[in-house]
Amino acid sequence: MRIGLIEFLLILAIASLTVGPRVALFVDRWMRRANRANAMAARRRAEYAAQMAAERDAMLKRFRTASTVFGVGILLVLVYALGFRPIATPPQAYKAPDLRQETGAMQTAVSTDRKTRLELGEYQGVDCIRAKDGLLYAAAWNGAALKKRTSDLVRTDGGHAAAILSVEGELTGFAFDAAGDVWLTQLTTAGGTLCRAKHDSWGAAVEQVVTQLDGAPLGAVSAVEVSPAGKVYFAVAAAAGAENGLESALRTELLAHTATGCVYVYDPAARTVEKVLGGIAGAAGLALSPDGSTLYVSDLGSRCIWAVDADARELTAGGRGCTAAFAGLPGYPGALAADTDGTLYISYRWARSGWLEKNADSTLLRGIALRAGQNAQERLFRCTADTPCAEAVSLATGAWEQTFTGLAQDSCAAVCPVESKVYFGAAGADSLLAANR
Repeated sequence: MRIGLIEFLLILAIASLTVGPRVALFVDRWMRRANRANAMAARRRAEYAAQMAAERDAMLKRFRTASTVFGVGILLVLVYALGFRPIATPPQAYKAPDLRQETGAMQTAVSTDRKTRLELGEYQGVDCIRAKDGLLYAAAWNGAALKKRTSDLVRTDGGHAAAILSVEGELTGFAFDAAGDVWLTQLTTAGGTLCRAKHDSWGAAVEQVVTQLDGAPLGAVSAVEVSPAGKVYFAVAAAAGAENGLESALRTELLAHTATGCVYVYDPAARTVEKVLGGIAGAAGLALSPDGSTLYVSDLGSRCIWAVDADARELTAGGRGCTAAFAGLPGYPGALAADTDGTLYISYRWARSGWLEKNADSTLLRGIALRAGQNAQERLFRCTADTPCAEAVSLATGAWEQTFTGLAQDSCAAVCPVESKVYFGAAGADSLLAANR
């Protein structure tokens, strides 16, 4: 049976009237369920977002609280460390010395040419330089901490360097006596020692001569000098400990200004030790006049050179029998060297610090600098190329003859005139620098 167009349309109309409402109802129900599901998902998303926002705010609040507590803790620790932490050497108030006026001395620059340097190998510091029989000797040490440090007495002829003697710790000074023996000041974490090495066994044995005074270790021994009569003068920079080496001990004394440095004399014949001079704010260098009658002592903190009779005993810096031969120096004096022609060479361990002397009467600020650590202290005193690293003065007339500049090092630790040149040693240096005189 054929169905025509009219019949087909009629069947569609009947089907629409019969099934359509049910389909529409089904679609409506499905759409309602879909809308409800979407609404529930949206609510869950909103609730989750609100929960996450609340947790994030709570976490940020806890983080801000923890940051505040941590910051306050760090601040308290910093205040304690820089202001209240106990230090071995509390600073003492003092009056900064005046600065000497310009002398008009000849200006000489230390050579920076590698060809003029005397190489010492792989050393990291020089504490003392001496000349003997046309050769140069230097006390050089490696860059390790004091408890791991070794020092050598290095001999050089300008083209070859050889270590002829080695000691533990830091060899802060040495001098030759008339017999050719070497007198050494040795510094370890246990304290200072005055030693002697026989000229025929330099590399074999070092004899400890003086290790303590009145039952206490010597402290930071800094220099040694031998008189023509054979008496041995040695300096102790200060009463403070020297666990980190001579540089650290001298910086501590410069900031603290305890004036507890001393110079002693050892008589090898009588085997006695006597005090020559006390009350020094950093005994950093010694030199004897060519005839051995006058002893010159560097006073680091007072920026002067004391002159005393070599036979005097139990003197006090600035007191009777002790005169300031050269005062108002432009730097903090360290090593000294007296030439046979009557010229005294004064090396400046560090450049003069305006901050330090401006705050000479402020024990709080200098106490903070003492607690701040080595790097901060070095920045206070570092030598620059335009500051004097050494000067030469005539002992006979007191006239300033020469000023040496151009040694941009952490410190100028050693000076030694030899013929037409003056040699310098510095902390951190692996060679001896030179200048014409």
